[in-house]
Amino acid sequence: MTLLVKDANTATQSISTQADVAGNLVPVHAPATIAGGVATSVGPTAPLPVINAAGNAAIDGSGTVVTGGTAQTLFAGVVPVNGYLVANNSSATLYVSDVGTASAGGASIPIAVGALFVTPSGYKPAGAISLYGGTAGQAFAARRW
Repeated sequence: MTLLVKDANTATQSISTQADVAGNLVPVHAPATIAGGVATSVGPTAPLPVINAAGNAAIDGSGTVVTGGTAQTLFAGVVPVNGYLVANNSSATLYVSDVGTASAGGASIPIAVGALFVTPSGYKPAGAISLYGGTAGQAFAARRW
C-alpha cells in the first residue's frame, strides 16, 4: 500500500507501507547509498559502505626478531584499538598471533617472505600481538592504529 504525504516543500511524496503484526500500517524503508545524487539499493552486489570514524594515526612497531625461536611481544604489549599490520621484510617466514603466544604453527598466522598481514579496520584483537621468527635478526614492519 502507498501512503501520500507532503514533504517540507509541500510536494506530495509517496511512502510504501505494509501492515505490521498488529495490523497497523508502517513505512517500509529500504537502505540505500547515494552516489552522484542517485540512490542505489543496498544488497549483496552493492553493500552499504562503512567508514571507521574512530580511526587513529598509525603507530610504528617495526623491528627485528631479538631471539630466534622465541616469541616476542609487539607494540610493547599495547593492544591495538582499531587494527594492525605486520609485513615480513626478512628471508624466512614469520608468525603472528593475537590470541596467545606466537609459534611456528598452531593458532599463529604465517606471514610469507615479502607478504603482509593486515586486520580489517576497527578490529580489536583479543590480546597483545605476539611475533615469532626462527632466526634472530629477521626484519619486520609493524603498525597499530
